[in-house]
Amino acid sequence: MATYNITPELQEQLDDINQKFEQAHAEKAELFATKPEADAFWIYLKACEQYLITGTLNTLEYDHDMENILALYHLNNLIDEGHLTKLLRDVYSLPPTAVTAEMIAESWNWSGWVMGDGTIYSASRYCQLDYRWTLVMAYYYYYKLRPDKKHQFVLPALHVLNKTIPNNAKIAIIGDWGTGVWQDGKKGKCPAQLVIDGLLELKPDYIIHLGDVYYAGTAKEERQNLLNMLPASYKDKVFTMNSNHEMYDGANGLLGTSLKDPMFNQQGGSSCFSLPIGDWIFIGLDSAYYDDSYLYMKGSLCNEQGGKEQLNYLKAAYKTGKKIFLLTHHNGIEVAKKGPTPNTTLWNQVTGAMNQNVPDAWYWGHVHNGIVYRDDLSFYNQNNQNNKTSKMRCCGHASIPFGNGSYLENASKGNNPEVLYYAHTQMPDPTDEVQKLRVVNGFAVIEINGAEMTEAFYEVSNVKPSPTKVWPL
Repeated sequence: MATYNITPELQEQLDDINQKFEQAHAEKAELFATKPEADAFWIYLKACEQYLITGTLNTLEYDHDMENILALYHLNNLIDEGHLTKLLRDVYSLPPTAVTAEMIAESWNWSGWVMGDGTIYSASRYCQLDYRWTLVMAYYYYYKLRPDKKHQFVLPALHVLNKTIPNNAKIAIIGDWGTGVWQDGKKGKCPAQLVIDGLLELKPDYIIHLGDVYYAGTAKEERQNLLNMLPASYKDKVFTMNSNHEMYDGANGLLGTSLKDPMFNQQGGSSCFSLPIGDWIFIGLDSAYYDDSYLYMKGSLCNEQGGKEQLNYLKAAYKTGKKIFLLTHHNGIEVAKKGPTPNTTLWNQVTGAMNQNVPDAWYWGHVHNGIVYRDDLSFYNQNNQNNKTSKMRCCGHASIPFGNGSYLENASKGNNPEVLYYAHTQMPDPTDEVQKLRVVNGFAVIEINGAEMTEAFYEVSNVKPSPTKVWPL
């Protein structure tokens, strides 16, 4: 498993990060005060390896840290095979891996398994053991070493994005869509193509992408996997957001390339936006830029370095008295074995800006799944005296392969289930072992008519490329 099929396109990305480290060494970045914090990431990756070393990975309860079990293994092997710079090891303290080739089951390449939230552990393209995710680790370390190289945060525009506020509109929402075109087994089209083709059939007025351009949100990936995939007819009618993956290149690809493209003029260069329609305000916030967690996995609107403006932005929208439709990349609700619980930091920041209430609707991505939560879970609107319900939805299933998650299956059972719908339609006519584990990808469509809102989730596949409505039925 330690010999890699490095395409010229991937090597170009590796060469980019190699050049960044060479420039950092020329500027003596190894002497910067930021190096100990950067090196702490290597220690974290060593800890992640323990999931493989000490237990049977495919029997453990899912945890985000499991996703990085092979990071040190691949980093070291890519250096040994001449694809990554030796500076990582010789100057920037990359530790050796404790994982050996013998520990890695050959079956991981061919079949894999599905975790409780639907994540697929396999070496197949865009699944969790795909060695190309290693690119993320190198970029992440670099920007921990050189935080001064991150793109400056761009404050949200104060002006109203649509000059004349329409009373009704149809909005398509896609999350974690940025794979670009890739060969998905022997299928005719990959999920990203099927999703954009399918939603265009429904003729939405706006398209909102909840973030994630893969693998590391570089300028080239933003052009290839986002800008080039969008129809030119949606100029000024499409929005995109920051995410953990777009932070791996310091948000330079998103803020320096995508949001400077005329396609996104309406966002004013910011990863935040406000879009009033009827009695609603759609508020898009950046949950990645100020996230302090490893690999930007948890989500946060602000920290000690900044981001408080986002809380004020949401607070001002809330005070208008209009219905709030919040959009973030990161999830407001955790997918866990024991059922849905709030994603504490992000949840508390949002409710704190809204007088301890939750938005009327909140859509997010990040979790590669489509999930509709019950509108009256016990932790909603605890400060609300009117028993107001809220629509909490995950819409992160527009491109990445995923499977039927047992945690969600369990939460959807019973007389009063916590999950009303989750994506679980088996992929028809699988052409390889991993596809046998997969379910089909999809998107959501919102329709606003004054104060009223309707929702629908759709699925697409090569067998049924026209969108099939799967919720509500």
